[in-house]
Amino acid sequence: MSTTGIENRGIDNRFFIRLCQACETAPVHQTLGMKLIFLGKGEAGLKISPGMELTTLYGRLHGGISAALADTAMGWAFITLGYTCVTVDMYTNYFAPFFAGDELTAEGKVIHLGKRSGVAEASLYNGQGELVAVSRGTFSLQKGVMQELEAMETR
Repeated sequence: MSTTGIENRGIDNRFFIRLCQACETAPVHQTLGMKLIFLGKGEAGLKISPGMELTTLYGRLHGGISAALADTAMGWAFITLGYTCVTVDMYTNYFAPFFAGDELTAEGKVIHLGKRSGVAEASLYNGQGELVAVSRGTFSLQKGVMQELEAMETR
């Protein structure tokens, strides 16, 4: 596992490496081709380069795929703070279509951290850096991401 090309924006290096390993092996990340760009305290960036198999009849990326990327970036933002999380609700505003063959980047950021829940936002950009969508989600939180990562290794 190489963390080359993934930016550590200020989290403990051991934790950073463990998170990079977990992200690389997550089935949904492998299926959709999601790659980490950066991890920081309460923030995460991921990207995909979708092919035609993820588009609609009109050649646009299916909205569910971009929503999945946004959801994942927001979830990883909580994970960087030591939480496991489950999405409670989420909405996405789409501003422009996105097409196969381009790179789609999501930047997730925690904007509210409560005792049992939190709120995060994600901005999605096309390969030219143009904002194409924004998401906001509420997440149910539990402390203990390191224990979960260790349990994954024994499975």
